[in-house]
Amino acid sequence: MKNNKFLSLIFISLIIGNLFSCRKKYDNPPMTVITEGNVITISALKAMYPGTDLSITEDYNIYANVTSEETDGNFYKEAYIQDGTGAIRLRLLASGGLYIGDSIRINLNGTVLSDYNGMIQLDSVDVDKNIVKQATQKYISPTNYSVNQISPALQGYLIELNDVEFIDDELGYSYADAINQFSENRTLTDCNGNTILVRTSGYANFAGTTVPDGNGSIIAIVGVFGNDIQLYIRDINEVQLTENRCSGGGGGGGGTGYILTKDFNDGLINSGGWGSFWTGTTTTENWGEWEIFGSSDPVAAASNYDNGSNYACESWLVSPLVDLTAATAPYLTFDNVTRYTGDPLELLISTDYDGSSNPNAQGTWQNITSSVPVWDIESGDWTFVNSGNIDLSAYSSSTTSIAFKYVGSDFDGATWELDNIIIQE
Repeated sequence: MKNNKFLSLIFISLIIGNLFSCRKKYDNPPMTVITEGNVITISALKAMYPGTDLSITEDYNIYANVTSEETDGNFYKEAYIQDGTGAIRLRLLASGGLYIGDSIRINLNGTVLSDYNGMIQLDSVDVDKNIVKQATQKYISPTNYSVNQISPALQGYLIELNDVEFIDDELGYSYADAINQFSENRTLTDCNGNTILVRTSGYANFAGTTVPDGNGSIIAIVGVFGNDIQLYIRDINEVQLTENRCSGGGGGGGGTGYILTKDFNDGLINSGGWGSFWTGTTTTENWGEWEIFGSSDPVAAASNYDNGSNYACESWLVSPLVDLTAATAPYLTFDNVTRYTGDPLELLISTDYDGSSNPNAQGTWQNITSSVPVWDIESGDWTFVNSGNIDLSAYSSSTTSIAFKYVGSDFDGATWELDNIIIQE
């Protein structure tokens, strides 16, 4: 009997010993290391697009912030990112993993730069293999535009429209067909009758929501599909159409007039009280001086290059005096494009300029170049971009003037073109 008890104790001890001695020691999962390489910008990436699909096989890296996510169902296997130079759509191999405000590094090796019906995109992105999160909650603020300023050049950008509403004919309808899960377009209008499409997926969690019948603001991503410019809502709470509709409804009358406008369609630089002031190397022409370029759609242009040579110069394009004292929230917009290497264009403003003297010798000029949301960069084409809204409320005066200052040197000089310079309330 004692022997049986002794054997039982030995057996139990063996079992306990085996439990401890056979306890598995798990290895830590391997860390995915995403290679660093040459850092480029989004605009530089888009400039690489040759017109056909481009498979990227080098370790280019982009640092950018995520401006959309899939949570609300309006985006699927895609995200939009933005840096200081541009924005682009990401087509993901699998759903999930990226959220608004994520600051990320993307290694482009293995991805494909392509065009989907006019929308430049980075395809075949593997969130696990191509992307490293640097931080979270690094949100990008939308840039304010008016409806008629939205162009294909803004594709992928996060924007905000104010004083807009859905047209009368679409009131009472939902954003999309939630029952059959069909995507549909709705039309936004401003009080001057300018319109833009809002496209919503039938899978969005707000697809069955009736579009609001008021006027107000909307934050969205700009998209392109063929000849259509479309807005994509990322969060239904960013649609704030709660104010009274435009007088007449559906984009009818109303709207504030321009305080200042210059479109150069008359083929003249100095019409409407504008001034042009030039100093520089004496040649047969004042190279670098602002002049009209084009005949069917004329613009203002400045270039200091001629026949293989650059000429040192400084050239000002100065607006007439405008009275901003009655305006509560005036802002400036303009279209701009640049090519070639040289100094950036500068934007200046004065509240004590006399309206006619050389601005180098008269007036106190403040440089507000950094206040411009979007300057074009050298991208190898002549596609204009809109500046976005530049707040002028801090410069309320009966003698406010703006100026564009071009500088070229003996060894380089960019070409800059301007059009549609507008100050409005």
